[in-house]
Amino acid sequence: MNAETIKKLARQFDEAQVTLDELRRDSGCETFGCKPAAPQVRHQTALEAALMAYQQRRSRAKHLQDQEIFGEPAWDILLDLYAHQAQNEQVSVKSACIGSGAPATTALRWLSVLEAKGLVRSLDDPSDNRRRLIRLTPEGYEAMTRYLNEIAR
Repeated sequence: MNAETIKKLARQFDEAQVTLDELRRDSGCETFGCKPAAPQVRHQTALEAALMAYQQRRSRAKHLQDQEIFGEPAWDILLDLYAHQAQNEQVSVKSACIGSGAPATTALRWLSVLEAKGLVRSLDDPSDNRRRLIRLTPEGYEAMTRYLNEIAR
Protein backbone atom coordinates (compact mmCIF):
# COMPACT_ATOMS: atom_id res chain seq x y z
CA MET A 1 0.00 0.00 0.00
CA ASN A 2 1.19 3.47 -0.73
CA ALA A 3 1.33 6.27 1.84
CA GLU A 4 -1.76 8.02 0.46
CA THR A 5 -3.87 4.86 0.77
CA ILE A 6 -2.67 4.34 4.33
CA LYS A 7 -3.50 7.95 5.25
CA LYS A 8 -6.98 7.57 3.75
CA LEU A 9 -7.59 4.34 5.67
CA ALA A 10 -6.34 5.91 8.89
CA ARG A 11 -8.77 8.85 8.45
CA GLN A 12 -11.63 6.43 7.78
CA PHE A 13 -10.81 4.40 10.90
CA ASP A 14 -10.59 7.58 12.98
CA GLU A 15 -13.98 8.73 11.69
CA ALA A 16 -15.47 5.31 12.34
CA GLN A 17 -14.13 5.33 15.90
CA VAL A 18 -15.68 8.75 16.55
CA THR A 19 -19.03 7.53 15.21
CA LEU A 20 -18.79 4.35 17.28
CA ASP A 21 -18.00 6.30 20.44
CA GLU A 22 -20.95 8.64 19.79
CA LEU A 23 -23.29 5.71 19.27
CA ARG A 24 -22.12 4.05 22.46
CA ARG A 25 -22.53 7.26 24.47
CA ASP A 26 -25.98 7.94 22.94
CA SER A 27 -27.12 4.44 23.86
CA GLY A 28 -26.03 4.88 27.48
CA CYS A 29 -22.89 2.78 27.21
CA GLU A 30 -19.46 3.79 28.30
CA THR A 31 -17.10 4.30 25.40
CA PHE A 32 -15.55 0.87 25.90
CA GLY A 33 -18.18 -0.61 28.19
CA CYS A 34 -20.52 -2.31 25.71
CA LYS A 35 -19.86 -4.83 23.04
CA PRO A 36 -21.02 -3.64 19.64
CA ALA A 37 -23.59 -5.72 17.80
CA ALA A 38 -22.14 -8.67 15.97
CA PRO A 39 -21.38 -7.80 12.35
CA GLN A 40 -23.84 -10.45 11.11
CA VAL A 41 -26.66 -8.91 13.18
CA ARG A 42 -25.76 -5.42 12.01
CA HIS A 43 -25.78 -6.45 8.35
CA GLN A 44 -28.93 -8.57 8.70
CA THR A 45 -30.79 -5.64 10.29
CA ALA A 46 -29.63 -3.35 7.48
CA LEU A 47 -30.61 -5.91 4.82
CA GLU A 48 -34.10 -6.25 6.27
CA ALA A 49 -34.49 -2.46 6.38
CA ALA A 50 -33.31 -2.16 2.75
CA LEU A 51 -35.70 -4.84 1.54
CA MET A 52 -38.58 -3.24 3.43
CA ALA A 53 -37.81 0.25 2.16
CA TYR A 54 -37.51 -0.98 -1.42
CA GLN A 55 -40.76 -2.96 -1.20
CA GLN A 56 -42.59 -0.03 0.37
CA ARG A 57 -41.49 2.23 -2.47
CA ARG A 58 -42.73 -0.27 -5.07
CA SER A 59 -46.00 -0.80 -3.22
CA ARG A 60 -46.63 2.94 -2.89
CA ALA A 61 -46.17 3.50 -6.61
CA LYS A 62 -48.39 0.52 -7.45
CA HIS A 63 -51.28 1.57 -5.22
CA LEU A 64 -51.15 5.21 -6.21
CA GLN A 65 -50.64 4.22 -9.85
CA ASP A 66 -47.98 6.79 -10.58
CA GLN A 67 -44.26 6.09 -10.36
CA GLU A 68 -43.27 9.47 -11.72
CA ILE A 69 -44.34 11.44 -8.67
CA PHE A 70 -42.27 9.19 -6.41
CA GLY A 71 -39.22 8.97 -8.62
CA GLU A 72 -35.94 8.66 -6.78
CA PRO A 73 -33.94 6.43 -9.12
CA ALA A 74 -30.65 6.98 -7.28
CA TRP A 75 -32.16 5.87 -3.97
CA ASP A 76 -33.84 2.87 -5.56
CA ILE A 77 -30.52 1.87 -7.14
CA LEU A 78 -28.72 2.14 -3.79
CA LEU A 79 -31.38 0.10 -1.98
CA ASP A 80 -31.43 -2.55 -4.69
CA LEU A 81 -27.65 -2.80 -4.85
CA TYR A 82 -27.40 -3.01 -1.08
CA ALA A 83 -29.94 -5.82 -0.85
CA HIS A 84 -28.23 -7.84 -3.57
CA GLN A 85 -24.73 -7.22 -2.31
CA ALA A 86 -25.69 -8.11 1.27
CA GLN A 87 -26.87 -11.46 -0.09
CA ASN A 88 -23.66 -11.93 -2.12
CA GLU A 89 -25.50 -11.55 -5.41
CA GLN A 90 -24.01 -9.84 -8.43
CA VAL A 91 -25.95 -7.12 -10.23
CA SER A 92 -25.51 -6.25 -13.88
CA VAL A 93 -25.85 -2.65 -15.03
CA LYS A 94 -29.01 -3.70 -16.87
CA SER A 95 -30.51 -5.18 -13.68
CA ALA A 96 -29.60 -2.06 -11.73
CA CYS A 97 -31.40 0.04 -14.33
CA ILE A 98 -34.49 -2.16 -14.02
CA GLY A 99 -34.26 -1.99 -10.23
CA SER A 100 -34.31 1.80 -10.36
CA GLY A 101 -37.83 1.82 -11.77
CA ALA A 102 -36.76 4.59 -14.15
CA PRO A 103 -36.13 4.65 -17.89
CA ALA A 104 -32.77 3.13 -18.79
CA THR A 105 -31.22 6.45 -19.84
CA THR A 106 -32.22 8.05 -16.53
CA ALA A 107 -30.91 5.08 -14.56
CA LEU A 108 -27.61 5.10 -16.47
CA ARG A 109 -27.23 8.81 -15.80
CA TRP A 110 -27.79 8.19 -12.07
CA LEU A 111 -25.31 5.31 -12.06
CA SER A 112 -22.72 7.72 -13.46
CA VAL A 113 -23.52 10.26 -10.74
CA LEU A 114 -23.31 7.61 -8.01
CA GLU A 115 -20.00 6.38 -9.43
CA ALA A 116 -18.60 9.92 -9.56
CA LYS A 117 -19.58 10.36 -5.90
CA GLY A 118 -17.73 7.17 -4.97
CA LEU A 119 -20.82 5.22 -3.89
CA VAL A 120 -20.81 2.61 -6.66
CA ARG A 121 -18.31 1.17 -9.10
CA SER A 122 -18.66 -0.83 -12.26
CA LEU A 123 -16.46 -3.70 -13.29
CA ASP A 124 -16.21 -6.29 -16.01
CA ASP A 125 -18.19 -9.48 -15.52
CA PRO A 126 -15.53 -12.21 -15.46
CA SER A 127 -18.01 -14.77 -16.79
CA ASP A 128 -19.39 -12.65 -19.65
CA ASN A 129 -17.30 -10.00 -21.43
CA ARG A 130 -20.43 -8.40 -22.86
CA ARG A 131 -21.76 -7.53 -19.42
CA ARG A 132 -20.79 -4.97 -16.78
CA LEU A 133 -21.44 -5.47 -13.10
CA ILE A 134 -22.24 -2.71 -10.66
CA ARG A 135 -21.72 -2.77 -6.92
CA LEU A 136 -21.49 -0.46 -3.96
CA THR A 137 -18.01 0.66 -3.03
CA PRO A 138 -16.89 -0.30 0.48
CA GLU A 139 -17.61 3.30 1.52
CA GLY A 140 -21.05 3.21 -0.10
CA TYR A 141 -21.88 -0.13 1.48
CA GLU A 142 -20.84 1.05 4.94
CA ALA A 143 -22.77 4.32 4.60
CA MET A 144 -25.89 2.38 3.60
CA THR A 145 -25.39 -0.07 6.48
CA ARG A 146 -25.11 2.76 9.00
CA TYR A 147 -28.18 4.54 7.62
CA LEU A 148 -30.32 1.40 7.39
CA ASN A 149 -29.40 0.38 10.93
CA GLU A 150 -30.28 3.85 12.14
CA ILE A 151 -33.75 3.78 10.57
CA ALA A 152 -34.33 0.20 11.74
CA ARG A 153 -34.09 1.22 15.40
